[in-house]
Formats: sequence, C-alpha cells, structure tokens
Amino acid sequence: MYLGVVPSVVNCQLLWQERDKPGVIWFILSMATGGLWSLLFATFTLIPDPQLTLAVANFFWVMIPTAAVTLFLLAYEFVFKQTASRTAVYALFTPIVLLFILSWFNPYELVFTSAYYVTADGILHFPIFDGPLKVLVTKIYGYLLVFLAAGMFVGELLRTNGTQRRQTVYLLVVFSMLVGSTLVKVAGLVPIYFDPTSVLYSCSGLFFAYSIREHGLLKFVPVAREQTFEEITDPIFVVNAAGYIVDANQAGVRLSEQSLIGTKIEEFICGSTVSADAQGSGVVKLEISGGTRTFSIETSEIIYGRGVTGKIVVLSDITALKEREEELDLLKQVLSRIFRHNIRNDLNVIAGFAAIIRDSTSGETAQSADRIHTRAMKVVEQAAKARKIETVLSYTETDQRPLDEYLSKVEQSVSAEWLTHVSFDVDDVVVDAHPRFDLALAELIENAVSHHAGDDPITVRVTTDLSPTAATIIVEDNGPGLPPSEFAVLEAGEETDLEHGSGIGLWLVYWIVSRSNGTLSVRASESGTQVRIRLNRADSAADGGDSPATDDGRG
Repeated sequence: MYLGVVPSVVNCQLLWQERDKPGVIWFILSMATGGLWSLLFATFTLIPDPQLTLAVANFFWVMIPTAAVTLFLLAYEFVFKQTASRTAVYALFTPIVLLFILSWFNPYELVFTSAYYVTADGILHFPIFDGPLKVLVTKIYGYLLVFLAAGMFVGELLRTNGTQRRQTVYLLVVFSMLVGSTLVKVAGLVPIYFDPTSVLYSCSGLFFAYSIREHGLLKFVPVAREQTFEEITDPIFVVNAAGYIVDANQAGVRLSEQSLIGTKIEEFICGSTVSADAQGSGVVKLEISGGTRTFSIETSEIIYGRGVTGKIVVLSDITALKEREEELDLLKQVLSRIFRHNIRNDLNVIAGFAAIIRDSTSGETAQSADRIHTRAMKVVEQAAKARKIETVLSYTETDQRPLDEYLSKVEQSVSAEWLTHVSFDVDDVVVDAHPRFDLALAELIENAVSHHAGDDPITVRVTTDLSPTAATIIVEDNGPGLPPSEFAVLEAGEETDLEHGSGIGLWLVYWIVSRSNGTLSVRASESGTQVRIRLNRADSAADGGDSPATDDGRG
C-alpha cells in the first residue's frame, strides 16, 4: 500500500509544469488523492493506537469522494473545453468538507454507527454501509460523480475522432482500472488490509501522465480541432507556445511527405522557403511534392484553459493568384512599352504624312488627310495618358499635402492658353490624396476646355467646399455637359460591350480619386458639367478645429 504512493508522486512531478492546461490540475489532484488514499489506508491499518487509528481514518474517508470530484472536474474541462468556475468547484467540495468536519463529532450517528469501532490493538472495523451522511457522500455522491464523468467520456468517444478520441480512450482506461479494482475490493477477493483501488489508480495514471507530458494530450489541441475543421482545404497547423506543431488538419498532413508533428513551424517554413514575397513576410514559396507553390500565411492566437497559449497557422494557396498578378504585370509592361514606343512613334509618322498630304492637296483628299491627322493625334494623346496611368498605379500610399501644391503643378502642366479660361477660388486646406492628384485636376480642366462647344466664352471654375473632416474640390464648366454614357461607366466602375467611355482620361481621374480614398460624382445639365471630388482632410480642422476659408488669389 505504501508503494502506491510512488506513482502518485511521479505523476504530480511529471505534470506540475503542465498544471495551467485545461483539466491537468484536476488530474494532478486526482493522482495526489490516490497517493494519499494508499498512504492513509496503510497507516490506519498498521498503527496500534485506537485513537490515532480513528483520527487517520477520518482523513481517509474524505479521499474517496475527493477522487470522484477531481475526476468529474477533469471530465468536465476535457469535454466542454472550458475551465470550471470557482463557484462550481466550491459547491462540489462542500459535501466533503461537511463530512470531514462532522466525522470528528459524529452527532446523532450521522457519520458512523455503532458498528464502526476500533479494537484495543488498533484494528478498525467498519461496515459497508455506515451512517447516512457517510453513505450519502462516499457512496451515492462519489459514485454518481464517477458515473457522470464516465458518461461524459463515453459521449465524447462517440462524437469525436482523431486525437480527441484517442485522448478519451486513455481516460476511459484509467476509469476502467479504477472501477475494476473497486469491484475486486467489494467482492472480498483481496485481504481486508489491502486496497488495490488506490494503487492501480495511481499506476494507471502513470502512462497517462507520460502521454500528457510527451504527446500533448489535454492541451489545446481539442479546442483547435473545433475551430479548424477537417474539411478545410487550406493547410492548418496548431502550434504550441514553444513553436512546435502539435496538430494539423488533413490538408496540412498532405502538404509534406514527412510528418510535421513535433517540428518547429519556423523550421518547416524557412526550410522550404524558396523566396519571400517582396511586399511582405506573409507570403512564401514552398517546395512541396507537387512543385513550387505560393502561400499566404495567417496566424491567430489560442488562449485556452488557465493561461495556455499557442497559435493556429493557416497557409492559403495563392499560386494561381500570384501567377495571374505576374501575368498582368507583364501585360502592363508590354502594353505600356507598345503605347510609349511602337504605336506612338508609328502614329506620329502617320500624322506627319497626313499633314503633308493635307497641306499639299485640296478638296476631298485634303479633308480625308485632315481627318487622318486628327485621329492619329488623338490616339497619340491617349497613349500619353496611358503612360500617366502607369505612373498613377505605381503609387500605393497617399500623401498629406496642401491643395495649393497640387494646383501649382496643374498650372505647370496645363497650357497657358487654356488656363486663361480657368478661375480658382479654393480654400487653404491640407488633403490626404494620391501623390499625383494634380493629374486628375489637369485632366478635368483640359476635358472641360477641349470639349466646349457653342458661342459662349469658355468658363471653368475650380472651387472647394469644406466640412470638418473632408474637402470637396469642385470643377464646373459651362460646356454642353458630359454625356451620360461617360459618367455612367465611372459610376459602374467597369466598361461593357454596350456601354463604354470615349477615352481613358476620365478613367485616369477615377483611379486617382479611388487611390486617394475619395469619392467622385458628376452632375451634368444643359448649362454645363460639375465634377465633385471629396477627399479626407489632414489639417487641424479634421480634429474639430476651425480653418477659415480664404481666397488664394488665383484667377
């Protein structure tokens, strides 16, 4: 019986550092209870003093229901994956505390009957069924909790698979040995001075404690299983606080030809990395059995039990997406180069010959040559705008600058002749915008002047409308108005076979405003067109202050 204390001490020592993990603290207390069970039973059997025997026995009787309570709490935390509340723990131990206190006084024979006595040589005699409180706590209450715990484990065994099921089987082995040894004792198959229950209980816990220590049982793998699901096609790895992979879904298992369990996640990623994505460490290329694949990496923290930490690492295969991006980038480079060089140079030659023909002929031939020249120069102009779009798309961040800086660049890029038709009445405000926001303003001004028709003088006004958090730049003209098909395309954000714009100038405006985190709206009427661009303010007014509206004197 005294030897039964040894495996209990070993269990507690093996698992003490794991005590914060869900269920482990109750397994440690359960094993400690089994050791005390053996120690106290052997002690009150050997000592000859009657009073000392009775005192030790009072401690022994509370060990039986204590073991049942700790097993029940172990089952609860294991199955429901949450720590038991302090209120529940106090409530479960209350009957045991009451039994221990009353066992020293035994009022009205609530704990022990007259059949419970000690002989002069210290031998304790006790019936199977004693006082009502002792029977209620040690028999009915204790066995009820054991059966409830066993029921929870059986239910978990039936509804789960994989690692969770294996853990449940291990726990049921401990339960089976506990119940089996108890039946042996009740049947009288062992001497009265020997109780196999506590000894087998502690010994069976040895292999289970080793499994917890070495293979991660009762850690956060169960809750990770609930979160990740086996059917997810992305490889998912569960990593403990030390960085080791403790579990993986089926996609994660198939990702490598060798088992990754027990491998450090950094070793797997870094050891297989061909190159890291230039835009961030969250994208890597891995050499796997099917060739080189590109993955994005997402990590989420796990906090479980009493301070248990870890993480879930999800690898999303973005190989096709990255290949598509590379193809589009190559296409952009090819088209940009063709527009800048081949087409533009060839059209300049065509336009030059058309001008020669126009100037050296007359009549219908000269008119046709003039139309050729006009069309060719228009395409050359579009090619130049395509180059601007490439410049716009190369920026990914916004700048915080005074609006006046952008207007200064507009004055430098728009021809002086056209600027004579433009008036500026803007506020002194700092906006958060694309670094080449001036291209959008220049395009709107050029579009308003070049498309003006009628006898009325060309009038283009650039004004601002401020709010505490935003600045709206308004470009309005007195022209014929923008055709509905033009701004309908911009509002839809795409071109279709049935509805498309006449050029890429407005698309240039659209992309610049979008990358400025702004909004673009167009109001057209017979009297003209009004384009409104709303940008976020970056000056003090955005924080609730007042910024006076001032005329900057442009005009």
